[in-house]
Amino acid sequence: MIKPLVRAVILGWLTLPFLLGGCQTTNELTQTPEWLLFIEAEDVENQGLYSDAITKYQQLIKENPGTRLSTYSHLRIAELQVKLEKWKDADTSYRSFLTFQPKSTLTPFVLYRLLQANHEQSYTGIFFKEREVDRDMAPNRNIILEYKRFLLLFPDSAYLEEVTPFYGAAQETLAESELMVGNYYFDHEQYNAAIGRYMFLLRNYPLFPKNRDVVQRLIEAYRHNNQPDLADEMSRIEAQRFGSQPPTSQSAADLVRPTVDGSTPERSDKAS
Repeated sequence: MIKPLVRAVILGWLTLPFLLGGCQTTNELTQTPEWLLFIEAEDVENQGLYSDAITKYQQLIKENPGTRLSTYSHLRIAELQVKLEKWKDADTSYRSFLTFQPKSTLTPFVLYRLLQANHEQSYTGIFFKEREVDRDMAPNRNIILEYKRFLLLFPDSAYLEEVTPFYGAAQETLAESELMVGNYYFDHEQYNAAIGRYMFLLRNYPLFPKNRDVVQRLIEAYRHNNQPDLADEMSRIEAQRFGSQPPTSQSAADLVRPTVDGSTPERSDKAS
């Protein structure tokens, strides 16, 4: 259920423009067909009939496009879809609300819920939920993008602390997925493709706990790919980064450094 404070903000956001306009009283406002349908949908929702309530809100949206109540109905639908654990549908509904109200005071809350929905969607399994790295990575990529948007727009939001762990988990899951694909190429002697994956992983996920294993696999891939000079250079980088030996090459770090403009480097294999 929506928190009382958020609910009060929502109701104020809905009714204030009408009251300021002075054209209708609150009683007259709530007797319009649009509001009657909304109240009916809310009553069905309060009875716990979430699927039926979603149908009512969808009817309101269809019959009253572009109105404040129809916009808010997207949010109510999303909240009900969360209760029904329909995470992908909730993602779509939250995005619909943000599309129609990009500058709403509810945006931080909606971004928080959007991240939460993708976080839940990233888990698989019925009895034992886990983040399987061989499944669709779209929810994890959405978390990365939406977290960056959240951090840029609302760096002081109280919700930021709650969504930061979602970001960390998504980063680690994506890195695990890259490692799995890289190892697949390595095991099938497609060393050039494996090198591309390992390098992409090191550039984009520098805090991945298994990065030393990745570097060691990368060294092996270079040797199998008849690139002994790069293998030796990467061995020196490994010693510098993970071992006790002193640095031997300043330029060698460029091999695992992100691009200057922050853009995503291209993979050599172009595979997904």
